[in-house]
Amino acid sequence: MFHQLPSLNAIKAFESAARLSSFKDAANELNVTPTAISHQIRTLEDSLKVRLFERKTRAVTLTKEGELLAASANQSLQDLLSTVNQLKGSPQTFTISTTNSFAAMWLVPKLAHFQQRYPDIDIQIRAEESIIDMEHDRRVDMAIRYGEPPKQLETKTLIHQPLIQESIGFFATPDYWKKHNENLSEAVFFCTQWKNPNLPNLGIEETIKSIVANTQPHIRYFNDENLTAQAALSGQGIAIISQLTVANSIKNGWLMQGTDKIARSITGLHYYLVMSKRLQTNKAAIHFKEWLLLQ
Repeated sequence: MFHQLPSLNAIKAFESAARLSSFKDAANELNVTPTAISHQIRTLEDSLKVRLFERKTRAVTLTKEGELLAASANQSLQDLLSTVNQLKGSPQTFTISTTNSFAAMWLVPKLAHFQQRYPDIDIQIRAEESIIDMEHDRRVDMAIRYGEPPKQLETKTLIHQPLIQESIGFFATPDYWKKHNENLSEAVFFCTQWKNPNLPNLGIEETIKSIVANTQPHIRYFNDENLTAQAALSGQGIAIISQLTVANSIKNGWLMQGTDKIARSITGLHYYLVMSKRLQTNKAAIHFKEWLLLQ
């Protein structure tokens, strides 16, 4: 029945090279030589009588036929690995890409709850600010992004799922509020300057100026929301930050939202999920997505 299929080694070599867009990187991943990878792929192309890669000086790119086989090969190997891990009693690894602040202040503190419910799924988190190419980088299974979700929630290969629209508030330690709540002109405000230049201006500075009437406010900036939160947690000032990311600090009484005129909230941006359509039937993807929506 399967005598017309190429060898598993050839499929593995091709899938790795397709996913990494590099024969050299595929060789490192599979612990063989680049020559061995090239030979396996050339043999595969000869047997199929199609070209799978366009070979360039410093990179390789998939042809249309290559893209078709890459999607099928990856899905088949994922399914095979899942079954093998199930038979061996090994956990299924599932990799999530998200921002540093969302990972540190929201996802990681809650992850133990997911692991208790699904001990057979090993969640790996890649905290990074760069945007992953989910259509081609198969080292990541799912991404949680910040900004405005695309108007088209489905493309040929990807699914976008809105999760929540954040509210941004003014947060500081209880002691800091006691000292400055009545006289905000002497307070220090911490804001985050996003690394992504395409994110819209939410008017945070203008809101601060309207609160500190007739006085130039003391505003300091960080390029990472983690640092903004830590500055407030250390009692240095008031962080203007997402209520979602400081929920754990509020729960523990480390931070509290301002009262009276500074209790206002600013409507922020969205967190949304990005997932490849090839994972629609993947049990780990289904469980994590359902858990995330419930949270």
